[in-house]
Amino acid sequence: MATIDVRARDKDELARSLGWFSVALGAAQLVVPKAMCKLVGATGEGTAPLLMRLFGLRELAQGLAILVRPRPTVWVWSRVAGDALDVSALGVVAARNPGRRLRAAVAAANVLPIAVADVFEARHLSAQQGPPQRGRRIRKAVTINRPRDVVEQAWSEAQELRNKVDTAGAAVLFREASGDRGTELVVEYVEDSRAGDLGSVAKKLTGGDLPTQLADDLRRLKQRIETGEVVRSDASPDGHLLADHLMQRAAQPLESVR
Repeated sequence: MATIDVRARDKDELARSLGWFSVALGAAQLVVPKAMCKLVGATGEGTAPLLMRLFGLRELAQGLAILVRPRPTVWVWSRVAGDALDVSALGVVAARNPGRRLRAAVAAANVLPIAVADVFEARHLSAQQGPPQRGRRIRKAVTINRPRDVVEQAWSEAQELRNKVDTAGAAVLFREASGDRGTELVVEYVEDSRAGDLGSVAKKLTGGDLPTQLADDLRRLKQRIETGEVVRSDASPDGHLLADHLMQRAAQPLESVR
């Protein structure tokens, strides 16, 4: 089974990583502001926790916007401005807390590489031309050790799978696999989640993620064509749904679960 995600939108992996980083940092600043204050060298008293929460709201808003927008140029540039504000704030913390200057210096040193990444990505997005591309091209492929005519006939009989592919507007290709290994079945389409990366994650958690479903469906089709039956795991009878995996626990010796 092969999965190839071909980039078709302006927002690349770096932008997505910066978005998730902002969400995680902003959540920490909102939930445990005093601990975050002490981490960067502040006392955690007075107005410091309030300011930390405000910084957290900024980070959270930036992160969510980056994850939702197809071309989040303005929001990544806002992260650049936020980096400058963070370094300035750490300078004030160091000046007011002489005994904790090392913590402030370490925090500032951690901000600098993130700032470099922010500037790099902001310039990359600023260079994009034309209307934003919000979709990403997904390509799922499976090699089936059977002649092409057999695979095409099996595909025509897989009504439920064909309906799912047609609904997504996907293209289906059949071609000879290299090395005389049978037939390669390829399903390719453009995934366009209106909620951006947040929507994609939500679909994964709720079992509505089409790429994951297609991976399982094509794997079952391969087994059915090659062996005449579908092998199912007792742990994952419906396939590899992320929502089910999150509830699974690590394997344990039999005596420990009695």
